[in-house]
Amino acid sequence: MNKLFKKVAIAAMFAPFLMGGVATAQEVTGPDSGTVLYVNLSQDRELSGTLVEMQDMKVTTSFGEVAIPFSKIDGIKLHADASDASVIAFKNGDLITGKVVLDQIKLKTDWGAAHVNTTQIESVTTTKNAKFFSDTTAGKRKWRFSKAPSVAPRTSTAPRFSNN
Repeated sequence: MNKLFKKVAIAAMFAPFLMGGVATAQEVTGPDSGTVLYVNLSQDRELSGTLVEMQDMKVTTSFGEVAIPFSKIDGIKLHADASDASVIAFKNGDLITGKVVLDQIKLKTDWGAAHVNTTQIESVTTTKNAKFFSDTTAGKRKWRFSKAPSVAPRTSTAPRFSNN
């Protein structure tokens, strides 16, 4: 009984340090922009979180390098073509194409900090079901952006579920 008591006492002494270490390791420090992002990764993986430590993003366009505030962006389609260009969708509906100058993004997620390399990102949006899609008009490929949720059309008028 005495040995059991000692083991429990030792475990109780070290438990706060062990638990505190786990919480501290996942704590994200620094200014939080408050921008929630939905990240579509390669191989059909997804991640969401709040953007941390980044207020704007540098993009090299045909008219020079510009810094775009994340608060003005609705979505980013990375690796949109063979030259690794990206398409940026703005909240006002405009789109621009350019090379994003960004190695990784840092997100605060429910489970802690996530540092995501942009080489693994297909797209980033500020709306959960927003999507980039390719459109070929007059033989020229263009990217479009939609915030509308994708809904699969029903092929039958029969009820989906039956009580029988």
